[in-house]
Amino acid sequence: MPYLQNEKARSQADVQKAEDNVTSLTAQAEAQQQAIADAQSQENAAQGQLTDAQSQLPPLQAAAAAADQNVATLNSQVNAMSADEPDPFIIGPLNKPIPNPGWKNWKKSFDQLTEQRNQAQSAATLAHSRLNAVNQAVSQAAADLQAAQARAAQATAILAQLNQALSAGRDQLAAAQQRLNDLIQWSDEIDRDPMDRSALEQTAAELSSRVMELEDNYAAAVDASAAADAALASLMTRRDQLLAELTDINNQLPAANAAVQAADSSVSQMSQQISDQISGGP
Repeated sequence: MPYLQNEKARSQADVQKAEDNVTSLTAQAEAQQQAIADAQSQENAAQGQLTDAQSQLPPLQAAAAAADQNVATLNSQVNAMSADEPDPFIIGPLNKPIPNPGWKNWKKSFDQLTEQRNQAQSAATLAHSRLNAVNQAVSQAAADLQAAQARAAQATAILAQLNQALSAGRDQLAAAQQRLNDLIQWSDEIDRDPMDRSALEQTAAELSSRVMELEDNYAAAVDASAAADAALASLMTRRDQLLAELTDINNQLPAANAAVQAADSSVSQMSQQISDQISGGP
């Protein structure tokens, strides 16, 4: 029968479309699962780097603190020794100044202590440089970890959406396949020879139910189309009203601009007059 042949063709097209949709969603879900695995691998690597960098901090912090303390101690000793500097000269025979042997010994010790302080400062600078490098590594690893976690969370959320869509797509495929199976069954019953009256009556009842369902869907579609047409007509009427109002406003703009320019000119003239009167005095 032409009706059933057309319906079967449409149902077969619906089944094919639903199968293509399920195939596409399945491929996307598999790709997203791989994306999740990659993101989790990156997250684990970033976590390992962060843990490794953090484990290096305590000894470097202790080394930097010890270096700072050593510099502070040597600075105190340099300052104290500088305050006790003897006079470079002393009064010798005949009341003449001669080099002070004690100052020479002090100067040698002072130079040695200053050199130790300078070396300690260099060591402290190096210790802080190493500490800063590891602190930067910790910050970078933490940022990498956060980014990897965000990618993993996003990929997981997308997979959940794909799984929902895939579930809905499978339901649509099952429904489309069931409709096609029903049509094939009805067609077989109609073409059966000899005719099975009981089965044919059941088929007629199912066909009648199908026709009523299609008529209801058609009626709902007609109502929706009418409502959409009414809404469109209302919007077009409102558009025409707004265009008319906009045209009226555009027509008034030249006169309004001229009035504003005249007012500005008047204000300028009055301001000039006031300025002239003020500058001219009483």
